[in-house]
This record gives sequence, C-alpha cells and structure tokens, in this order.
Amino acid sequence: MGSFSWNKADKLTSIENVAYGTSFKFLIPKEFGGKFIKDKYQDYGYLGTKENGGPKYDMYELLAFWNKAVGLKYDGDYPLLKEIDDYTDNNRGLGIDIGCYDGQILKLKYPLKLVSASFNGTYEDLETCSFDDPDQGFFSRKRE
Repeated sequence: MGSFSWNKADKLTSIENVAYGTSFKFLIPKEFGGKFIKDKYQDYGYLGTKENGGPKYDMYELLAFWNKAVGLKYDGDYPLLKEIDDYTDNNRGLGIDIGCYDGQILKLKYPLKLVSASFNGTYEDLETCSFDDPDQGFFSRKRE
C-alpha cells in the first residue's frame, strides 16, 4: 500500500492538498450522521485514533459504505461510520474500486470531502469534492 492523499474540497487556505501531519476536517454526509471529524492526516487514508493508538477509520472503507458498494462485509446493522476491523481490507478495496480516480469520484453520490481545519460549513454546503493529490500527501502544495 503506497502513500496517497486528496486535495481539499474548499479554498479557504493557500494550501491545496492534505499533506501528512497537517490538520484537516473530514466531512460526513447528513445521511450518515453529519458533522465532521477533525484530525491530522495519518497517510494511507486513515482517520481518527482508537484507544489502543491504532487508526479508527479507513476513508476508502467509509466511501464504500456511503455509496453502497457491492460486496461489503460487516457485522450487525449497516454502519454509519464503520470502524476498522477484520473486514476493512475487503471493504477498503471496494472503496478504491469505485472512487480512486477523479472520473470515478465525480460519479459517486457521496464522494469524500476533506477540507481546511477552519472550514465551518457542512458536507452538503460544498458543491465540489476532494480529488486525488498528485503529490500523494508527501508535502503541502500551494494553489496556483
């Protein structure tokens, strides 16, 4: 698994992408609880931290659930925000299959929306979404 990241869906700051170690917000669609998770980017699409120090969520897995990808695996009721578990590798692969490339992202009902830490809107406030960061989050890139 290689490093990767996304460009921000907002234009509040001069920095276009979400680079490793930088603060950002991960917006959640209203249908899945709304609000956001504020975090520092951990790389590989990880989000949040479990009590044991490991990552709590996988953004590609969440993307797969939000867009009801075929072949999802989970226990219990359909999760709004599914935490990383034994099914994550399968579900993450489904998320990558449906939303890795910009052309795919544009077709999704619920694409990922990562924004500046200072963004005060909601998922639904943004007409655009986060696209692939060509620099893979290795460093912050200024907007042109």
